[in-house]
Amino acid sequence: MQEQDLAVIILAAGKGSRMQTFLAKVLIPIAEKPILEYVLDVAEKLHPARTVVVVGHQADQVQEKFSNRGLEFVLQEEQLGTGHAARQTEQVLNDFKGNILVLCGDMPLIKAETLEQLLLQHKEVSAKCSVLTLKSKEKHDFGRIIRHDDGSVLKIVEHRDASAEEKIVDEFNSGVYCFDKDLFFKALYCLSDDNVQKEYYLTDTLEYAMKNGYPVASVQIEDTDEIFGINSPEDLKRAEKLLEK
Repeated sequence: MQEQDLAVIILAAGKGSRMQTFLAKVLIPIAEKPILEYVLDVAEKLHPARTVVVVGHQADQVQEKFSNRGLEFVLQEEQLGTGHAARQTEQVLNDFKGNILVLCGDMPLIKAETLEQLLLQHKEVSAKCSVLTLKSKEKHDFGRIIRHDDGSVLKIVEHRDASAEEKIVDEFNSGVYCFDKDLFFKALYCLSDDNVQKEYYLTDTLEYAMKNGYPVASVQIEDTDEIFGINSPEDLKRAEKLLEK
């Protein structure tokens, strides 16, 4: 049964310049299936009312490949960051009311059960904003989850912008979020590109929520494989081995 109050946004506009291939990153095959197909299959298990895919690099090829899945596509013409990518969905979701789940198109190992847990908690605590986090002693170049003394989420700091002290934090951002739709777009239009990359970071929406009196809920996992994004040929080989298991 469709969840009428759930829309899924999948960010799939990236070029994947480190992948050493002419293909858009989300079209690169793992075990004969494009990376994006794994993410779409997981999203489908949640029975969302709407699934919107943000395309950019090789947009036509991506749309053609997945034209039979009942998806809505929006184009990010300039690559100005994840926050800018998400903002492109505003018009197509103008008449939608409910929660928006944001997924990355290059994370083929994320599990539907984990996403269901995030959505369930989001509803149970009546959150306006929730984030999936990873607790890990391994070193990652992901954003760090910075918390208040009472344990509540303060903000996410991107790895490139993190101080030496913040880089010691062993709780990481997964890039998976759930937002109340109205707060989501309000926050997206308040983002700044005042950072090392000069990009609009989706992560900064959480700080906006906190500063405006909306507590940020979180679900923590410890399985690094689930939030493993494909960014290099080495990542691709690792993903293939993990999927074989």
